[in-house]
Parts: sequence; structure tokens; C-alpha cells
Amino acid sequence: MAKRHKNVFDKRRRDLLKIFAAAGITRGLLQASPLVAGMMAARRAEAQTGPNKSVVIYVPDGALPEHWFPNSDLTSFGAMSQPYSSVAGECNFLRSMSHHRGGHGVMPTIINNSWGGDSFDVNMGRILGGDLPFTYVNLGVHSNGNGTLTKDNGSEVPFEDNPFNAFNQLFGNLQGGGGDPKLNAVDAHLEAANALKTKLGNYEQQRLDSHLTAIEETQQRLQDLAGGGLSCGGATEPDPFPIEFSTFQQQAELQADIITLALECNLTASCSLALGNDGAEFALPYLDFKDTYHNSIHGGNGGDPTYPHYRETRAHLSSLSAILIGKLRDRGLLDSTIVCEVSDMGNGDAHGSNDIPLIMAGGGGTIQRGVSNAGSAAYTPLHQVHTAAVALQADQHPAYQGYESEVIPGVLA
Repeated sequence: MAKRHKNVFDKRRRDLLKIFAAAGITRGLLQASPLVAGMMAARRAEAQTGPNKSVVIYVPDGALPEHWFPNSDLTSFGAMSQPYSSVAGECNFLRSMSHHRGGHGVMPTIINNSWGGDSFDVNMGRILGGDLPFTYVNLGVHSNGNGTLTKDNGSEVPFEDNPFNAFNQLFGNLQGGGGDPKLNAVDAHLEAANALKTKLGNYEQQRLDSHLTAIEETQQRLQDLAGGGLSCGGATEPDPFPIEFSTFQQQAELQADIITLALECNLTASCSLALGNDGAEFALPYLDFKDTYHNSIHGGNGGDPTYPHYRETRAHLSSLSAILIGKLRDRGLLDSTIVCEVSDMGNGDAHGSNDIPLIMAGGGGTIQRGVSNAGSAAYTPLHQVHTAAVALQADQHPAYQGYESEVIPGVLA
């Protein structure tokens, strides 16, 4: 663990203000494009040691322990966790964990030690990225309608379930119509970016160009899926990419792209992604089981004790979580990011509070990875996020809400 400084976060803020002043970055330029603020903040971030970004992934309704837990060195997986084998070297599967408040209806307290205050993602956003354009980004895939994960000063914050809206809010003007729509989002930043280029070195200029290219490529993916029009449901022509259950996987992959891009461009330091909602009221009709995720857990298996449909649906959600972890790894972000996958129960059919499927990933050398050998019934998801906060050095900030007081033994390196 890197040496700690009592005023590390105050020092980071002062350093950033010095960077802005030395580069001649005006308030007007910062307001013109969040990409500019993120680009300049990258100078400070690269001088830091240890991880400085947080991602929380929520998967509802737990998993069956006998079909979930891998062996200690992650060379063998259960059916429900098998999709993580592609990112196994980045993961730490916690074992024998309990839940502080397991079951349905507890979504606002999964990463919060009360029904008020700030949830962990908001708290980390304030601490790690208080100077960045967006304090936090909370995206979902059919996640609204039954509980929220994110709370800001005690108020529930809905998920942004529509990737078209999420991209537009983060990266600029996303519209169809006349002209060259391919350039809309990039055009929103070009004037500010061109002004910034005179203040950057060659490496930073190349990095800025890379960011703009990645934004353009992600926008192109959205446009291709929408058939050239980006109203997504409001177009006069039939929309080929509706935000409905049949496109659940496409939506999840786009949200993963957007989170990766937001972190890469330093627009935020804290993101969350919910794959469904608290009531499991969504379906994955492109799988063998066509009914709701909830029914794949309760009653939809025809009495088969091996739960074939629950194994299928949970494995699919696992694959979508693994996609986000893989994207962070492939873009070089995972070593600077702590990922916590959380859930609201253990055995979903029993609404159990034992053997909760919890994963930590990333963090460079700050956490043990490629293993499943830590955890016990004395620890909960609140200990998990506290362990992440310690790895991020966020626990030393005066604004840290102290979700728990102990780390999970054997997780931190």
C-alpha cells in the first residue's frame, strides 16, 4: 500500500488548480467542454499512486452457491460464474459472505449503511472526483421501476437506462438529421479542444485525439444500431433498436462502453451499472427461458433441483458484468479502478442472506487478484465497499461516510 498523507485529497485539489492556472485554462473553457476539464485533470491523476476510480456493478437476486463459487485459484467455475473465466486474473471472488439486509426491497441500502445520506458511489464520486465534470454516473439496463441503488443526500437517483441519453448527457450533442451526424458529439467539443491543444504537450495532444476518436466511434455504434436516427422511440420511422427486453444485451454492452469512455476521459471517477432491478422484473427473451428473470428463479424450473433456467439467466448476467470488467482491462483502466460487484441476497430462490455472490476486481497491486480465498460470515457488502474505500485511500477523507470500520482480511495486498 502506498504511503498515506494526511491531506492527500486537499493536496490533489491544490495541484489541479495549479495545473489550470499554469496552462492558462479559463473557467469559460472548462464550462465549454467537460472533456477539457477531464483532460487537464489527467495530468494530476497520472502523478498519483494507487487506484483512483470506483465502479459498482449490481446484479439482482444473488446466485446458487453450489453453482457459483469457483475454486480458490479460479481454475474451475460454477455454471453461474463461468463467464468470469475470461477476466479471472483480475478478480477476487469473496467467500462465505453474509448480507447486512438481504432480500427484495433493500436496494437503496446495498451500498449504503442507512436509508439516507450518500450511497457509496456518490460518496466516492465526491471524494475521488470532486473536481471532475460529473460527480458520479449511474447507468442501468431496465433497472428503474423497483428500487434505486444511488442516493444523493438521501434522495433516490433514478438510473439512466437509455444508452442514447447517457451518451448525450456525457459527451455532447447527439442528434440525427441534416449535415454529417457522425460528427455531432465531437463537434460539441472541437472549439474547446482546439483551444486546449495549444496548451498541451505532444503526448497529451495524442491522448486528446484518442479520446475524441473513441467518442466518435462509440457514437457511430449508437447511430448504426439506431439506423441513423437517434431519437430512440420518438422517431417518425420505426426504430430498429428499441429499449426493450429483446435488446437487453446490446443495451448492457453500450452502457459498459459509455462507462469505460467516461472514466478514460476523466469525466468522472465513480460509476455504477445495474443489470436489472430489485424485483427482477425483466426478461431475457433471446435466451432459452423467455419469462422474467424472477420466474427463472421461482417456479420456472418445474421442480428441477438443479435450476436449469436460473443457471442460464444468472450466467448471462454474469457475462454482461464480465464484459464491463474486460473493457476496463482492455482500455488500460482496470489497474486504476476498484470494481465491486454486489447483490441483494445469496440463494435467490430462498432470499437467503448467506453465501452472497460478491466480487472485487482491478486495483493494480492493491488487492489480491486471481483468487477466491477470503471472506467469512462476519462480513457483508458494506465491508466489501469499505475495503474498496481503503484501497482507494478514500477512508482518510473527512467526507467518507464510513460504511464499515473493518476491511475483509486477506483481500488487500
